[in-house]
Amino acid sequence: MENEDRNNIEYDFFISFSNHDIETVLSIVNMMEQQYGAKCWFQQKDSRAEFVDAIMEGIEHSSAFIVFISPESANSYFVLNEVNHAVEWRNSSEDFKIVPVLIGPAELDINDAAYKRIRFYLGRLNMCFYNRNEPLEVLIRKIFEQAGYVLKGESLRESLYHSSEIEDKRLSAQNEILRDFSHEYFQEFVQSNAVILDVGCADGSNIMLRLGGIEYGRLLGVDIDKEQIAKAEKKFGSETNKFIACDIISDDFANVLEDYVDEVEITGFDIIHISAVLLHLSEPVKLLRVLRHFLKKSGYLFIQDEDDGANLVYPNSKFFDRAFAIWADSKESGDRHCGRKIASYLYSSGYKRISLVKCGVSNLGLDGEKSNALWDIYFNYHLWLALEEDVFYNLAKTHKMLEEYKKDYDQRKQEYDEGKIFIQLGFLFFIARK
Repeated sequence: MENEDRNNIEYDFFISFSNHDIETVLSIVNMMEQQYGAKCWFQQKDSRAEFVDAIMEGIEHSSAFIVFISPESANSYFVLNEVNHAVEWRNSSEDFKIVPVLIGPAELDINDAAYKRIRFYLGRLNMCFYNRNEPLEVLIRKIFEQAGYVLKGESLRESLYHSSEIEDKRLSAQNEILRDFSHEYFQEFVQSNAVILDVGCADGSNIMLRLGGIEYGRLLGVDIDKEQIAKAEKKFGSETNKFIACDIISDDFANVLEDYVDEVEITGFDIIHISAVLLHLSEPVKLLRVLRHFLKKSGYLFIQDEDDGANLVYPNSKFFDRAFAIWADSKESGDRHCGRKIASYLYSSGYKRISLVKCGVSNLGLDGEKSNALWDIYFNYHLWLALEEDVFYNLAKTHKMLEEYKKDYDQRKQEYDEGKIFIQLGFLFFIARK
């Protein structure tokens, strides 16, 4: 693409589809925009002739063109016109990508006569296929890969941790609260000879808090961050506790687990624990399937994660709305609606016995220290630090929200300390078995 054309790019994707498929397409586009930050040219109805100039401009001002293929779109005059222009535009703009996505009935493959017309236009382009038995995230990542779309903040996956005194305080507060949130289930299900796997273990403090006062056999902690693993080994490493640096979504992860299982001569893990990890992953089902392979038939999978839909504040105010919005805009915050999807992830991964055993942690009944700890999880000054570290997608908008947030901070914190504000944070705890 010429430099002049690059400067005119306004959208990541132009979306072409038949209105017959609006429900499916809308769910995909919403996730692309809201969860992954993609900017789409998307008109929620068939494109008509009177919009021809706007359509051509939208295609030419996008980095990639996605056409959702069904029997209806394959025979839509308007969709075929859009595809034709996209193909012509690609011929003069070498960086422009076209991604066909087959969403039609499962019983029809792309060679069916229903797709004859659109096959003529698309030629030998590689195609993505929508599998309704998989989470939408899987399809979306395939689309992004084929379009060459680099996720905003993707480099953060190399490490989910940034070091500072105030961030350490926030994480310590979160671990204390979540320890109380789930400790009873560790007490109930961890046996004295249990072999435990902690996925995304960080510096080990999280799992060791949960196991406080509980006798167990062995512990393996795995995390992508080598510095965190070094801290874990220094603080907690022993003949019983082992910590290994590995990317849990890489192919190496299964090899690491296989080697450990062989080394300690076990058939699998009795307890597998994942806390605040799935919300950061693009393919959680892939990870859960690997874990299921290494979970004993009699074992338990523990998952703790978050969902902002379960956050409750009373009396509510713009102050708290801003706080949650700031978090949602952070590149480090992950999928803020992950919790509600976990049951689906588990079923898709082959787990059969799934329970949501706890939902929500509140300030009711907490003493001063733990009440402050709960506040620190979402509402303390780490938000301002994050701004300085440039971890937000929409910096200007978030900066404005932060300025308003600061003005109300002291008053809201005082009201909270006086017991005038009820807060529940949307932490969820699942237990699953094979």
